[in-house]
Amino acid sequence: MSKKIFPTWLTHRYQLVIRNEANLAERAAVHFNYAKLIALAVIILLIALGIGLLFSCSLLARWLNPSYLEQENKRKLLQLSAAVDSLDEQTAQQTKFIELIQCVIEGQEDPTYTLETAASGTPETTTETLTAEAGYPSDALKEADVALRDEFEHPTSNWLAARHQIEDDLKSLFFFRPIDGVITMPFEPKTGHYGVDIVARDKEPIKCIADGVVVFASCDIQMGWVIVVQHSQNLLSIYKHNATVLKKIGDLVRLGEVIAIIGNSGDLSTGPHLHFEIWYKGNAMNPEDVIQFCV
Repeated sequence: MSKKIFPTWLTHRYQLVIRNEANLAERAAVHFNYAKLIALAVIILLIALGIGLLFSCSLLARWLNPSYLEQENKRKLLQLSAAVDSLDEQTAQQTKFIELIQCVIEGQEDPTYTLETAASGTPETTTETLTAEAGYPSDALKEADVALRDEFEHPTSNWLAARHQIEDDLKSLFFFRPIDGVITMPFEPKTGHYGVDIVARDKEPIKCIADGVVVFASCDIQMGWVIVVQHSQNLLSIYKHNATVLKKIGDLVRLGEVIAIIGNSGDLSTGPHLHFEIWYKGNAMNPEDVIQFCV
């Protein structure tokens, strides 16, 4: 008997009537049963639970979730650690690049890092490292060193082939003459003169030889006002002993754009002139090989 009473109780229909208190006029009537009320209550409960769960995972998480602050702190620490590692790597690369620029400005033919190495952040493998890894005896290393020195002191066909390869690599670039004048001292790497000295009229503007970006612009005690421009294909152009420089580090410069004024600055300068250098992949090259200076 009780089995029949429960379904009947669920499905028994009721009516909720809303009347006016003054005249008892019927305003609204709602028909319902307990089954509908239970279903409606369950739906409302599920919606409330869903909204509560959404807020607990987002807006109210820091108050409702005890482990939220710990997880958030761990996430921020990971982000900060990754940012610090990235900054360390960038700083190391910039330091190596600055060391290379300083070597070039000081006129060192064989700097520790090339432009490609400075850009990649990976140090060059030295002869000692290769010898230690390969297990070569010191006598063999000395013989190789002697042969290498002899090759550079007495140029061979291999050296000429390398020089022609450099010239072929730079054929795609058009170089603008930095200044109109007379070369008074040519390129002499054996004496430490890694560029050419050009004498021109006073206050003559110095122009950039190709498109690039300024990577150094400052005053040196020996070289005076110096400006260095990085071009494509790992090419650097250096302009020394200027009266002043008209660009700053990071400036983009175009071919033929004025970047400095000829001068007589620096302890090593003996008169108004431009000391001009071109470095290709960390090695000095004769500017007269790629630029026509005759006027």
